[in-house]
Amino acid sequence: MIRHLLGSSLVRFGLVAVAGLCVDLGTAWTLRTAFGLNLPLAAFLGFCAGAAFNYLLHERWTFGTRAASARRGSLYLLALLATVATRVGAVALLERSALPDIAVLILATGVSFVVNYLLSRHLVFRPETLPQ
Repeated sequence: MIRHLLGSSLVRFGLVAVAGLCVDLGTAWTLRTAFGLNLPLAAFLGFCAGAAFNYLLHERWTFGTRAASARRGSLYLLALLATVATRVGAVALLERSALPDIAVLILATGVSFVVNYLLSRHLVFRPETLPQ
């Protein structure tokens, strides 16, 4: 059963996203508490660390490529920009509802996760961009 679940790129994508979030938040928290960086800079550096971690794991495990590619890395960066724009837009729209803030954040994260997966699967790691 677990082997079957791990055969799905969507499941692997979700697991990598969770691990990347841990790298993101762990890096930010460490930089803030151990090194005294201001919170916005720590958050930015944490996001960068998580994004790099995600990209490399998506290359090797989620989508099974042999090596990283500058082209796919650039496309992944564009996909991240679209993802964050989607999240901010979803928050702005959902914020007008009567939902509590945490629900808005969770829903917006879910929407941006789907957008990120679709862009990663069909733009960044599509078969034409992968080495044969």
